[in-house]
Amino acid sequence: MNSDMNNNHLRATLLQLQQRGLVDTDAIDKSGQTTLVDNNFQEHTPWFIQVLFGLSGVVASLFFIGFLTLLLEGTGVLDSAIMMGIIGLLLNASGFCLFKYERRRDNVFLNSLALMTSVAGQSYVIYALSESGIATPFSVWIFLLLQSALTLIVPSFMYRLLNSVVAFGCVVYLLNYYDLPEISLGLLALVAVVSHLQRYTLLQHVPPKWRAFSFELIKAVGYASALMLLCISVYFIAAEYGHGFESDGDAVYHYYVAQALLTLASLYAAYLILKRYQIKFLSATGVIVGCTVAVLGIVSIYVSGLLATCVLVVIAMANSQRTLLAIGIFALVCYVFWYYYQLDTSLLVKSISMLVVGIALLLMRWLLIKQYFAENTTHPATDSQEHLS
Repeated sequence: MNSDMNNNHLRATLLQLQQRGLVDTDAIDKSGQTTLVDNNFQEHTPWFIQVLFGLSGVVASLFFIGFLTLLLEGTGVLDSAIMMGIIGLLLNASGFCLFKYERRRDNVFLNSLALMTSVAGQSYVIYALSESGIATPFSVWIFLLLQSALTLIVPSFMYRLLNSVVAFGCVVYLLNYYDLPEISLGLLALVAVVSHLQRYTLLQHVPPKWRAFSFELIKAVGYASALMLLCISVYFIAAEYGHGFESDGDAVYHYYVAQALLTLASLYAAYLILKRYQIKFLSATGVIVGCTVAVLGIVSIYVSGLLATCVLVVIAMANSQRTLLAIGIFALVCYVFWYYYQLDTSLLVKSISMLVVGIALLLMRWLLIKQYFAENTTHPATDSQEHLS
């Protein structure tokens, strides 16, 4: 009796998820029995196992590239950029077919083989573009479009994650090439905020049959933007920074503009989190949270990585994402050590700056907790008076 009730409840839950597009249409067969749920996500595999599979695929691709290069060395193919590009595209097509086949079979070996083939194909395409004689910005634009297309069509979360990281790297490179490096931090922070905090809002505008696909894509883009944000926040705040990748050394990095954009993205994240708990941004609690973000943005103008990592930690705590929380905390600890022990200024100045940041955050936390408990102690008294009346 209990098993039948549980099965009926499970089927009803699956039907609701299917209507929202978060479960594959094959999850419920014609007889009403349940089958495999959501083959598109691979959530049954722990994240660290997926990371190990991804690393094994990347390492295997290096050996495969060396083996294939040795085979092609005596044929003269390596001297033709067009032939190298064709080989790279063929390897990418083979990887796509393997990913499609592995999606139905759920085979770990095929997953690693597909990742190996695809990474090797990407490497040959990069080599072909570098040897083709195409101008630098146009070759990067072509590779960015190719990465974006493969991210959309290849049905693998790990592959989409790697491709998204590479695509964001191309975007950062292009912004530096056009002397707009200040936009990088704010843009990546905005993408991370939207992909993590407005994921289900975006899915509501997607047809139900595409929501499972869109969910995995947004998830991969969100993690990729977070990883790239952590990486470049360390690079761009370096005191030695004075030129872009392709500039002549005269370009100057505007810390105030970059920090203002990053602070705006952080305020937008705070607004979304407060909105989730039905707290107005112009209320007392919202003003304190906004002032906390603003103060942290002001006192960390030359240490932008502190604000970036704090935003990711808050997003992870708001969404209960343990993986992102672990990445954010690890990056925050590493960033503090890296900032404190680099030899650009004296340790006394850095100690004072970190002390100011810590005191400001503790003060804002005390004000927020005081305001929170003040509101909680006011409402129960009101409720008791209404109950007595």
